[in-house]
Amino acid sequence: MEYFIHLLILICMYLILAQSFNLTFGMGRLFNLAHVAAFAIGSYAAALLSTELGLGFWKCILFSMLCSGLFAFLIGAISLRLAQDYFAIGTLAFSSVINALLVNWKSLTRGVLGIPGIPRPEIFGIDFTENINFLGLIFVFVVLTHIIFYILFNNSFARRLKGQAEFDYACSSLGCNTKAIRNWSFLVASACAGLSGAFFAYYISYIDPSSFALNQMIFVLTISVVGSPGSFWGGVASTIFLVLLPEPLRWIDIPPSILGPMRQFIYASILFAVVWWKREKLFPVQRGI
Repeated sequence: MEYFIHLLILICMYLILAQSFNLTFGMGRLFNLAHVAAFAIGSYAAALLSTELGLGFWKCILFSMLCSGLFAFLIGAISLRLAQDYFAIGTLAFSSVINALLVNWKSLTRGVLGIPGIPRPEIFGIDFTENINFLGLIFVFVVLTHIIFYILFNNSFARRLKGQAEFDYACSSLGCNTKAIRNWSFLVASACAGLSGAFFAYYISYIDPSSFALNQMIFVLTISVVGSPGSFWGGVASTIFLVLLPEPLRWIDIPPSILGPMRQFIYASILFAVVWWKREKLFPVQRGI
């Protein structure tokens, strides 16, 4: 039962993280490889505030989302001036900078030693040390964030975001501020990534830079691609499928040194197969005049 609850908590965390990435990548075709960096910033913000300053759950959550949102603002101010492949490389550079800071800023992040002893939250007298209570808490946030995402995926904001991806100049000529649309999508997506990161820190109770490596970004990208970029329900189904996919391997007698690479091989194979299968649909054709 505890293991089943553990899997449900992981699904909830990745639902928030992957659906937020789906907003910018799926709707706006903005290949943001710094999304996992926003996830890391939210996680470290919650960890440091709860362990060093002893702040409560709500303040840590809000500050985590704020820090990740400010990071998105920085990306928007610089990287969104780039286009297509250059944009992806620019965001990857930002992600590398954040990872380097997590490793080398030892006075703040403790470097590769990480931050241990992150306390579980206590809200309204309810102790969330028990995983079943923690599952209820994160599930409430999953429902709230997905209501917001569902609205964003099905209103004029989504149409403008799609429009700038397909033909930026035409979208601008119709009175859409494409720069503001991209910035807002980044802000919302990164803030939700920070929220997911805060829950990750609370749940694991220990974080270090290895938790936010590039393979984490590849996993989130795989979720979005397999679920069909821009598809709300596809993102939900894909998250559940890919989080549960490697679990049967745990019941096979495989050495741990082989199990980890095998999981990454499975994800990479699925990503490659889906990209090859839907190579003409993943990115819209940029229209010209």
